[in-house]
Amino acid sequence: MNRKQKIMAAAAGIVVALGIGTAAISSQNSSPVQGNGQLEEVKPLEMKKFMEEDGTGFVMYSFDEDNHTIYMNEVQKALKENDVDAKEIYSYDPLYNQKKSQTYYGLQQDTDTLAAYKNGELKQQIKLDEYDPSELEGELSHFIETSKELYFEE
Repeated sequence: MNRKQKIMAAAAGIVVALGIGTAAISSQNSSPVQGNGQLEEVKPLEMKKFMEEDGTGFVMYSFDEDNHTIYMNEVQKALKENDVDAKEIYSYDPLYNQKKSQTYYGLQQDTDTLAAYKNGELKQQIKLDEYDPSELEGELSHFIETSKELYFEE
């Protein structure tokens, strides 16, 4: 091989290596729970439909009226920090039937929690009322990060 052929072979090798590396990084970051930190409040029947048809992602189930705004703000901060979205169902929504349990809406989690679901199955949850507001964002961020690693990254 002359010098020009060696340079061309080396350049081709670098291009192939970059392509393989990029593909590996892209596939590692593919996750069904991506987003830009939005907490979407959904109506109860929309939640039921989501859980029946997809059921994969983070869900906040709110009950405590007094701390609802605090919990929402802390969850939103943690979602933004981890580039994921979540859905929220609020038990005081006028369309929420108080005579039915949360399982009617497809939820298996406790009240005032953020939970990770995969294919409609509860994987884990974090109780929002177990932490001081000053600790909550950090705990939520850790919960989301751990859930992504355990259940959503392929």
